[in-house]
Amino acid sequence: MLAVVKKPHIEISGDDIPEKLIKFLTDNYQKVEIINDDDDFVDITDTSWYLEHSNTHLPGNALKRYRKRANISQKELGDKLGVAKQNISAMERGTRGISKANAHKLAEIFQTSPVRFI
Repeated sequence: MLAVVKKPHIEISGDDIPEKLIKFLTDNYQKVEIINDDDDFVDITDTSWYLEHSNTHLPGNALKRYRKRANISQKELGDKLGVAKQNISAMERGTRGISKANAHKLAEIFQTSPVRFI
């Protein structure tokens, strides 16, 4: 078990921290954080939150958000990338992948990291 007290920062660790000490800390300090090392860690990919939100973080969705935020049409973006409007539409729908070269071009256009589109 680990007790962390802020202002001043005091860290007390051990397997058997007396309840009296924990009560004193919580009574006398604004923020006391008790961390039990025995807690199990959960794989985020197994949680319902991840399963619900993982499909919204796709490269095509990012492309669409950035394009709309910049107020650029699919045709205008296609002209900047040197591809047809249909290719931009397919990338946004996820039926066509975004190449590394196009990801770098998109990153320059939208002034962000190419990782957003891969």
